Amino acid sequence: MEVSVVHLQSSSVWAQGANLGYFHVPSRIIPEPNVTWLDIVFSNLGNWSSYYYNMPNYTFVTPILGFSAYGVTYTRGQNGHFTTTTTKLKLALVRRPIMVRFPSLWLPKGQCVKFYSNGSTTITNMSLSHTCDVWDQGYFAIVVRAPPSHHIWRWWVCGFGIGSIGLILCGYVLFKVIRFFEKKKIQMMELQSEKTEVLHTTYVGHSRMPSAFGIRTQPVLENDYCP
Repeated sequence: MEVSVVHLQSSSVWAQGANLGYFHVPSRIIPEPNVTWLDIVFSNLGNWSSYYYNMPNYTFVTPILGFSAYGVTYTRGQNGHFTTTTTKLKLALVRRPIMVRFPSLWLPKGQCVKFYSNGSTTITNMSLSHTCDVWDQGYFAIVVRAPPSHHIWRWWVCGFGIGSIGLILCGYVLFKVIRFFEKKKIQMMELQSEKTEVLHTTYVGHSRMPSAFGIRTQPVLENDYCP
């Protein structure tokens, strides 16, 4: 990140404009309120650009450059010493915009994004190669459309499929465990019943049924009368 300040006489800027690094300031600029001296603060956010500003669906291909104008007023006190008062200014552009020239790098077809000091954000086409026209103070950069995230969608589909298969397998294992304990419980109940049962049991086909020993009852005559 880089910050610099340029001290200019407002009458000189009005008559000739100024070429200040990345910024070309045209003539006929009226500061509001009117002051004798201007302090223009320039900033280059460099690698911190995406930290301070974010543009959804866009990617910064240049660092963010910004400028702000301040008016400097000198007042002489009763003791003869001068005091300095600094005021944030508005710049009225009469004829031409301020031109922001970005470093000469190879750039794809990009657009200018403008974060103005009043809080508004606009995206426009470049006026010239690596150049954006701006009409107010703020921060500016060149952006391009971010490519669609096919890889993210692909990973999401794969994750959903793997999660579904895992859920089915967990359900199957849980079903088997429940069946195992149910069979175990039935076997224990059968074993307990075998220990306490009075009647013997036997299998008829695949069914288990109680059985008793057969006892033949001897016939008894109701009376002793014989004809």
